[in-house]
Amino acid sequence: MNQFLKLLVLPVTLLLILLLFRDRIAPKEVALNATGITISFYLVQAAERGGPSNTPPSTPPDTKEIQDVARKASTLSLNETKILWVDDNPQNQVNERKALSALGIQFVLAENTTEAIPLLANQQFDVVITDFKRADDDRGGYTLLDKVKKLPNPPPLIIYSSSASPELEADARKRGAYAETNMPQRLFSLAIQAVTDRK
Repeated sequence: MNQFLKLLVLPVTLLLILLLFRDRIAPKEVALNATGITISFYLVQAAERGGPSNTPPSTPPDTKEIQDVARKASTLSLNETKILWVDDNPQNQVNERKALSALGIQFVLAENTTEAIPLLANQQFDVVITDFKRADDDRGGYTLLDKVKKLPNPPPLIIYSSSASPELEADARKRGAYAETNMPQRLFSLAIQAVTDRK
């Protein structure tokens, strides 16, 4: 009997340690709330559609990464936030806007730089999101960036482009863009970060 107790002590002790310290050893993931589920749903839809390129990716979207992004943002309330979104195909980014709208963000849409400039002159925007290439301008993102930089209190500008590479990202930042990406979940995180940096 004594030998049996000795054999039982070690596993029971290990079990007690695991139960007492389980949150430090393996923290539980916080469940997605309703806002997080909404954000996650729309970001997955955007990623499956192919983000700004509107060409479905060869590999499925990283849903765990998207859920992590949604979980972190889901408690935010950005009701006073306004984003100018400039793209000649605004219907292609409906899901990205719906994900950000879940946090209370409002959008004003423009299809080119010519439409965007008067909006920027007459309204305050927390962030500008733009595509890079448009039907009327092969470098429309940079054209708009140059105009935005001349404003008295320029909002951060994010380029949401179908082709993103470390070189393009570095060039966009060097020219004064806040960031450049082709991934919906990264765009979502960047937009939130730009808003919080500005406030």
